[in-house]
Amino acid sequence: MSILKTSAIPLYFTDVSNTSRIVTWLTADYGKLSTIIKGEQRKNSLFRGQYDLFSTSELVFYDRTERGMHIAKECSMLQRRPAFRTDWRACAGAGYISALFAKTSLRHGHEPERFELFEEMLSYAEEYGGHPAFLIWFDLQFADFMGHRLQLEDRSQESGVRSQEAGNGRQETEGRRQAYRFAADHGGLVEPGYASRHRIPATPLAPEAVALLKTWQQADSPEEVLNTSFNPAYLAQIERVLGKFAEYHYDLPPHVRQTASATLRAA
Repeated sequence: MSILKTSAIPLYFTDVSNTSRIVTWLTADYGKLSTIIKGEQRKNSLFRGQYDLFSTSELVFYDRTERGMHIAKECSMLQRRPAFRTDWRACAGAGYISALFAKTSLRHGHEPERFELFEEMLSYAEEYGGHPAFLIWFDLQFADFMGHRLQLEDRSQESGVRSQEAGNGRQETEGRRQAYRFAADHGGLVEPGYASRHRIPATPLAPEAVALLKTWQQADSPEEVLNTSFNPAYLAQIERVLGKFAEYHYDLPPHVRQTASATLRAA
C-alpha cells in the first residue's frame, strides 16, 4: 500500500461514525478522490483544524485504489481563506463554485489545470464573491474551461437577414427584433424563428443583456465586471439562462445556483 502526497481542497464531508468521516477532495495530482479519516472527530485528533471547506491542505494518504477507500495519514493546512468564515455572501459564492467542481470533476482524473482553476476562483471569491455579478463571471470562465464557451453571436442579425414570419406576413429586420433567444442545448443564441419552428426551448434575452454577456465573457478578472453599470433586470435574465445552461451541460440541479444567487441578492 503506497503513500501519496498532494495538495487538496475538500469538496464535501460525510460522517460515517461518531468519530470518523469521509472527506471528498479535489486534488492537484489525482483528481477527485475520497479518504476516510479515522478518529477525526476526537478532541485530540491531529486532523482537527488542518482542513476545511474552501481551504487548501497538504494531504498524505494511503493509496487503496484497487482495494477500496483511501485512508488519510496526515493533513496540514496550507491556505485557510478565512474570509469565508465571516463574509456569508462570499461563502455562498464559494459554495456554488465548489458544488460545480464537485459535480463535474472525474474521480482519479489527473487534471492539474482544474485544481489550479479551483484555487484561483476561490481566491477571487474571497475578494469579489459577495457581488451577484461575480457568479456570472465565474460561470463564463468555467464554461470556457469546460469547452462550452457560450455562443453569443446572432448570425441572422449580423448579416441583416430578413425572415418572413409564418402566418402574419411581417418581416423581421436588424434592429427591430425585440429580444434574442438563448437555447441551453444549442450552447447560446438561436434565431427566434428557427427556435419557434423547431420548438426549441429558448429563453428571451434583451439586447442589453446580450451586450453585457459579451463584455463579461472577455473580462480577465471579476473586477472588470463589478465596475460595470447594469440594470438588475438584465442581470436576472442572464442568471436565468446561465442556470439553464448549467443544468443542461453539467447536470447541476437548478436549486444550487438559484440558492447562491438569492443569497447574494439578499439585503
